[in-house]
Amino acid sequence: MASLARLYVFTLSHYCEKARWACDRKGMPYRLVTLLPGAHLVTMRRFARNSQVPLLVHGRQVIQDSSAIIDYLDSLYPAEPLTPADPAAAASARAWEAELDRELGETVRRIFYHHALQHPRYLAAEYSLGGPFWSSWFYALALRPVVRAVGKLYEVTPENVARDLARLESLFARLDRHFAAHRYLAGETFSRADLTLAALAAGLLRPPEHPASRFPNRTVLPSWVEQIQRFRDSATAERVRELYRDERRVSQASPAPA
Repeated sequence: MASLARLYVFTLSHYCEKARWACDRKGMPYRLVTLLPGAHLVTMRRFARNSQVPLLVHGRQVIQDSSAIIDYLDSLYPAEPLTPADPAAAASARAWEAELDRELGETVRRIFYHHALQHPRYLAAEYSLGGPFWSSWFYALALRPVVRAVGKLYEVTPENVARDLARLESLFARLDRHFAAHRYLAGETFSRADLTLAALAAGLLRPPEHPASRFPNRTVLPSWVEQIQRFRDSATAERVRELYRDERRVSQASPAPA
């Protein structure tokens, strides 16, 4: 068991869901280490110069960033590759992935925090889902500095959020047009592009197949729900739900202490 891979994540992070889905898709046995935002800094310093998650540790290999993790898994498990074999389809998949990381992942994160940072107790409860038993004690002491740091890190301002909403509307309009004519984003099979879309849109949709659904939380932010409703009713959102139903495989992870 000492050689078993470890995947360090935040439960709700959509980039962590991207890496977790890729590991599950490949059938890679691993231990899932759920960290608390803020407290994770201590753990991450053991492995990397920055605090970014997800991070995969496999033997002596340390792979940080969801896209790099997919590359590593494709090299380790070449069967059913997430990167298409056809060069043109592979280039298209990577281009979609990069765009979605930026135009979907970053925008959804900042829009969410625009609402959640105004309700620190809600945010602490969300952060604690699936976390260690001492989560509530940590945030009782550290929540205020964590909230300030998150707002600064992601540049959460009304002006940036307004621009993000426009970017998100443009992206969803383009995706809706694409899915009117195509089933997949790149080529004729499920790829890293489709996985990225579904994982990064999960924060908007909370599909029941998402690992966070194991920790029900009935508390909602009405302002957040109202602002994202237009995206939840789109053709792209329906395609994301299909991808979760059809392609999200059961986790191979066993929990491990942080």
